[in-house]
Amino acid sequence: MTGIMGGTFDPVHNGHLAAARQLRDLAGLDQVWLMPNATPPHRTAAPVASADDRLRMVQLAVDSEPGLAPSALEVDRGGISYTIDTVRELARAFPGRPFVILLGSDAALQIRGWHEADALLDEARFVIFNRPETTLAPQTLHELGFEPTRTQILHLDTPAIAAHQVRDRLARGAAIDDLVPAAVADYIRTHRLYHSASPGVERRA
Repeated sequence: MTGIMGGTFDPVHNGHLAAARQLRDLAGLDQVWLMPNATPPHRTAAPVASADDRLRMVQLAVDSEPGLAPSALEVDRGGISYTIDTVRELARAFPGRPFVILLGSDAALQIRGWHEADALLDEARFVIFNRPETTLAPQTLHELGFEPTRTQILHLDTPAIAAHQVRDRLARGAAIDDLVPAAVADYIRTHRLYHSASPGVERRA
């Protein structure tokens, strides 16, 4: 089974990778695909880095990571990256291949506000991962509409890193080498990403 870890990845960081590795192992997945969205549907602020840059950083981050792979599906599709559209596109493109959506418990709490939530809950399988700061009980997930036979709950122990911390450090010229893979740090420095933009504000040409 292949796990889909979607997100803005603005930028991808060591916390993302730690979660992907643990999900791969604990859920017994063949692969975890890290899938940057084109335009995130649940954020008011646009990503700071372009979709192409965010995808390239994911590609660099998972290079040589066993069982982790980048996916350009949402970036190539463009527009707002609704998860239900991705689930259906995967079913068309890979008939017979099982996929599971990897979802943090904080995001799972918001599922009723997602695009075509009922259809998504009906068509997809999920692995919900709790982290130390957020834990969901099975009963809560059932009340939200997650079908128990198609939902697995896991507990992860990952570094407390957020993408805004990376952007904040870059905005003030601080080092980020402990937060992101070396290849990602080099890419950010080479392309001068995030340096000229305030955190959370869209970078303009």
